[in-house]
Amino acid sequence: MKIKITGRHIDVSNRLRDYAEKKIVRLEKHFQQLIDIHLILYIEKLDHIAELIITGDSVQFHAREKAADFYSALDLLVDKMESQVSRFKEKITSRKGFGVEYDVTFDYKSEHGVEAVLNQVSNKPLDKIEAFLQMKIDNRDFILFKQGVADLNSDIDFNNRNYAILYKNGEKIKLAEIPPESFKENNFDVSSFVEYDLEVVDDSAASPKINFNINGGCSIKNLTIDEAVKLLEASGARFLPFFNRETRYFNVVTKKGSKYEIAVPSF
Repeated sequence: MKIKITGRHIDVSNRLRDYAEKKIVRLEKHFQQLIDIHLILYIEKLDHIAELIITGDSVQFHAREKAADFYSALDLLVDKMESQVSRFKEKITSRKGFGVEYDVTFDYKSEHGVEAVLNQVSNKPLDKIEAFLQMKIDNRDFILFKQGVADLNSDIDFNNRNYAILYKNGEKIKLAEIPPESFKENNFDVSSFVEYDLEVVDDSAASPKINFNINGGCSIKNLTIDEAVKLLEASGARFLPFFNRETRYFNVVTKKGSKYEIAVPSF
């Protein structure tokens, strides 16, 4: 673990530096891979301010506190950061299985002989930002998720069938979704689907800011599972998101070894 301590227009005494390091080191237990910790100390008017930036487990956290002296500011800051990290880890753990494990897995064989394992993703709703953070922390190429807000009191969110796909496309990250009117009209023309390019301004867990810039059309193809498998093989890609012509839902096919796996919605 690397701790960098910067005094902005002040000299940081050895005593204060030692105190800060002893306080900060207790945060290490919350991470599997703690990459970088940067503590910034400075004074504004009568306030002694401490800022902490932590990068670990592919996520960046930021917190700021002020007090009458640096020691008190550090006490408040480390408590605040520990609470922030714990809340985020609990949130991610509560959604574990989203994009990593699956609710239900079963074998599939098409009438043309294509064999695959179908993995049903969780039916817990996520908003777009949550889905992005989940995909990022799991270090995955895609996430198939149900859109909505995870409110147990909302039957609409848990019973809706509107799934979307976040996926990497070269250096870009894209989001494909089906307009609500398509479900109402039972009209699933892929040319009417909406696709966004993500502009990641801030991917910190504390205050993420992501712009979803709409594209002119959607690049997701309308395919059967057999067609998707053939296209994946021909392309040499690691995965292929597609709209399943037979089920009328987004799927993602991947190849692991000699086997195909297909992420599908859970109903």
